[in-house]
Amino acid sequence: MKTSAVNLSEVTVFGQRSAIISSARTGAFQNVTSQQMQEIPTISRTFQSFAKMSPLFSGTNMQAAGRNNRYNNIQIDGTQYNDLFGLGSSGTPGGQTGANPISMDAIDEFQVVIAPYDVRYGGFTGGGINAITRSGTNTFEGSVYGYGRNQNLVGLSPTPAKTKYANFTDDQYGFRLGGPIVMDKLFFFTNVELTNHTVPLSNVAFTQGNANAQAWADSLSSILAGRGFNAGSYASTDVNQPSTKFFLRFDYNIDENNKLTLRNNFVHSYQDNLNARTSTNSLSFDTYNYRITNNTNSTVAQLNTTLGNQMSNELILGYTMISDKRGPTLAPTPEINVVMPGGFTLYAGTDRYSSANSLDQNVFEFTDNFTYITGNHTLTFGTHNEFFSFKNLFIRSYWGYYQYKVNYLSELNLNNPSFYQRVYSITSDQQPAAQFSVNQIGFYAQDEWAIAPNVKLTYGLRIDVPYYPTKPAQNDSVSYYYPGYSTTNVPSGNIMWSPRVGFNWDVEGEHVTQVRGGIGMFAGRVPYVWMSNNYGNTGTMIAEIDRYGNTTFSADPTNQPGLAAGSVAKTRSEIDLVDPNLRMPEVLRLDVGVDRQLPFNITGTVEAQYSKTIYDMLYKEINLKPAIGTLPDGRTLYGGTSNGNGNFYGVYYLTNTTQGYQYNLSVQLQRYVTRGISGNVGYTFQRSFDQNGVLSSQAQSQMRYNPIINDPNNPELATSDFEIRNRIFVSLTYTHEFFKDAPTSVSLFYNGQSGQPFSFTVYGDLNNDGFDGNDLFYIPKNDGDIELGTLKSGVYTKAPQSTYNALEAMINGNSYLSSHRGQISQRNGTTYPWRNELDLRIVQNIPSIYQGHVIQVSLDILNVLNLINSNWGWDVSGGYNNNSIVSYQGMDKATGNPVYGYNPAYKPWNYNDLTSRWTMQLGLRYTF
Repeated sequence: MKTSAVNLSEVTVFGQRSAIISSARTGAFQNVTSQQMQEIPTISRTFQSFAKMSPLFSGTNMQAAGRNNRYNNIQIDGTQYNDLFGLGSSGTPGGQTGANPISMDAIDEFQVVIAPYDVRYGGFTGGGINAITRSGTNTFEGSVYGYGRNQNLVGLSPTPAKTKYANFTDDQYGFRLGGPIVMDKLFFFTNVELTNHTVPLSNVAFTQGNANAQAWADSLSSILAGRGFNAGSYASTDVNQPSTKFFLRFDYNIDENNKLTLRNNFVHSYQDNLNARTSTNSLSFDTYNYRITNNTNSTVAQLNTTLGNQMSNELILGYTMISDKRGPTLAPTPEINVVMPGGFTLYAGTDRYSSANSLDQNVFEFTDNFTYITGNHTLTFGTHNEFFSFKNLFIRSYWGYYQYKVNYLSELNLNNPSFYQRVYSITSDQQPAAQFSVNQIGFYAQDEWAIAPNVKLTYGLRIDVPYYPTKPAQNDSVSYYYPGYSTTNVPSGNIMWSPRVGFNWDVEGEHVTQVRGGIGMFAGRVPYVWMSNNYGNTGTMIAEIDRYGNTTFSADPTNQPGLAAGSVAKTRSEIDLVDPNLRMPEVLRLDVGVDRQLPFNITGTVEAQYSKTIYDMLYKEINLKPAIGTLPDGRTLYGGTSNGNGNFYGVYYLTNTTQGYQYNLSVQLQRYVTRGISGNVGYTFQRSFDQNGVLSSQAQSQMRYNPIINDPNNPELATSDFEIRNRIFVSLTYTHEFFKDAPTSVSLFYNGQSGQPFSFTVYGDLNNDGFDGNDLFYIPKNDGDIELGTLKSGVYTKAPQSTYNALEAMINGNSYLSSHRGQISQRNGTTYPWRNELDLRIVQNIPSIYQGHVIQVSLDILNVLNLINSNWGWDVSGGYNNNSIVSYQGMDKATGNPVYGYNPAYKPWNYNDLTSRWTMQLGLRYTF
């Protein structure tokens, strides 16, 4: 996405009565001004806090138009500021730590786009966000501010006990200052901000889950202690999330025709992650905690040049360095994972994905846009080029991983785990990292043709071409066992074409009614962690030991079991391959909108948008053996996976699919005034379908957690993980001077939207395709249609009738399950409950004795519904897109039917302990 000085000035120069009704608009667009940013209730002050003002963005996260949030493009002042590796959900550098990529006090306005038919906008198939930073002027201006909350500003728990929240702190404070260095010539702006977020995290299972959870945890801790392993504490644990941000910008008017802007943005942050504590079906000890630390430093130079009355040029050079480090907060240990009947899981020790994990990224950008105005045509010719380099260390289970599936913890035998894994280097470097670079060049040309004073047609072509200068290492064994495939393949030089046509028609020529829209192709990029898998998992750098049973447990992470003499376990490698003809994500997007100026300064919008997948991502398991039969419920039973004579664990292939589409219908009313009532009200109906949500960073997990009915290599087209079927939002602000020269603003923001889609699945490899999390649950017609219980040597022991009764009650209590009995459930066939959020912000200005100086006191209240009634406003979710309702125990020899374990305390969702409570934040700001 590109936003040049010419673009921004166009909105200003026309002086239209509404920025919404503007000849510059074609597709869906939302502008959020600095005034609106000050009015929106928020505690975190994130990009998402303001992107949600667009009807086509989610009200709770960064997904746009029903597409993967990793397919967005984030920019600052029209330059790239993305998490190119794609490990965080925000799409920005430092996203894994939850830190804002830049202080909101350094931002002047936001531009949110979904279908801009200007070819300078690129790099996304979801949505685009461009943050315009503040600059200095001839007047010194600054602000000192602080925001904070603690346990005294939080309501009672959603549990029957209605307990107070444990002690915590959440603070933000900083300052900004801008002004002249040389009057009319050289200006500066700077901002420094510090945040600190320390919050206790408890195991939800103790209050909302299985009544035996604490007894199981005590038993596991005792058994591990007897073997020299300290599991740690399962009590409430403080997790930390601090950040430091520094922003500096200079603007230099070289002469009347040239302006140079130089800016730097630095962010240091880290976040503790103690997983498995927010689900009713799991718990974790504090040894499972890991910390991600991020440092991001970005420098950009921009030169805007005017060449006479008809020509202008914009040159942008940018360089960004991003460093992430992930590791345990306590002493390194193996990970211990214990799965009880019904799937209740206990976690202790170092998270196996954090034992050897770091990432360094370097990004260089070169962009140039030349504009030539001739008659009623505005011609644009440009180039956008990005050069990336990555160094990614990722070795899972580096310190060992032990999984146990037992009937009772008292029978736990740590010398006979159900599964043991250790991954290690097979090179001279004990921690080898995947290193590669990507170059993407782009060219575009466009004509904005003013056909008539009230009609503008925009048409152009954009071409982007990614190149991979280095190839992954060659593994001859892969080509030998799987002819036609090679570890050295990369999708280099595959052209992405983006032709576009957009129009804007001012119907009466009076800026009262406007019809706009267009059709065109939008190409993005994949998170490069997916490509990194192909460089790191060639079978030439790391190998792994997978063993089922017959393993002596070791608490020492540096002395883990290897291959025992005569063991049937094999030393194998995961192989990740990519289709050399792979195309980056691309959609054909049609958008039509009508904007109308209504009475009382209200602007109404009706908009329809349709996106058809041209290319999307699909993973295949090329070592899957053919089918050997059919399960009782009708689905295919596979013969397992081939391992290439013991060389390979899984062989995964990234390729394209052309299946998938999304459509959005939205209605919006907007009114913005300095005093009185301002508002933004919208409703969106959305449908989104795909074959794979590609939610993970690992190739194996992309298939492991993509639920299927039959063929994991050709998953059914189904509801996307990113669909928000219905969304309603209301943003209202009333500003009035109850006291002279001291305006008061009261703002409300309501967001109501459909819950996240999810699937009911089976934990375990029911269809023998090599994945234990992708089998959809067959919904039994009655007790006789399912076998619940345990297996020993293939002999089935039936569960008590109370277990059957509990499953029956759960099915009857869920509208989706009860209406689909006798069927295999669908991927994302149902959703978590509807989400309601109502937030309030009150801002009171206090005039200073010095003219132009203002003291401002603010109060943000999130979840006002819960403040009104403690049983309202609960944040209900399951935390995962796959919800394992039963665990697969094996096949009953007598009947040939699968046997399942079921936890009578199972719940498909639970309440978030913090966001289900009302919470307040106090703020104080002094502006001069």
